[in-house]
Amino acid sequence: MSTKADDILKRFEGLQQADDEPEKEHTLQENAKQRALKPDHINAGTAFDWEDMEAYAKELERLDREGPGIRKP
Repeated sequence: MSTKADDILKRFEGLQQADDEPEKEHTLQENAKQRALKPDHINAGTAFDWEDMEAYAKELERLDREGPGIRKP
């Protein structure tokens, strides 16, 4: 085969692979599902929720250091 025919064949194969992938939705519901699958970055809640979450994280760190038991001031 010639070089031009090879290029055309490669393009055709690339187009076929692109068509095999389902088109992704960009709806609010689909975006919410994607965020729920990756909860590493939480971007919601009130200031009070964040304060509670920070206190909970500190408590977990304390439990890792000291273990369960009576809380030391």
